[in-house]
Amino acid sequence: MMFSISDIIERDAVRDLETFMRQGWQICTTPSLWASGWAGSMLIMRRDAHEIRVWRRPDGIAEVEIDDVLIDTKANTRIARYLRSLMPAEAAGME
Repeated sequence: MMFSISDIIERDAVRDLETFMRQGWQICTTPSLWASGWAGSMLIMRRDAHEIRVWRRPDGIAEVEIDDVLIDTKANTRIARYLRSLMPAEAAGME
């Protein structure tokens, strides 16, 4: 079965996301400062045709994007709760 983050979100299939994220990833980090004025730091994880980006904004909040789909980590879903559980409280915006 091909991984589709849109399908995972639609089904709120946290177990499928956990399985996907347990795979081996190539990981890099980068400080970020773009011409648009965005700053912060970014963790980039790549595997096959997939990419997970976690951007830590200057205000400390983290944003998660999987395969170019921004995940609302403040939503009341199993997926959002799972992603928040991987972050410190301040990065999840839960302080």
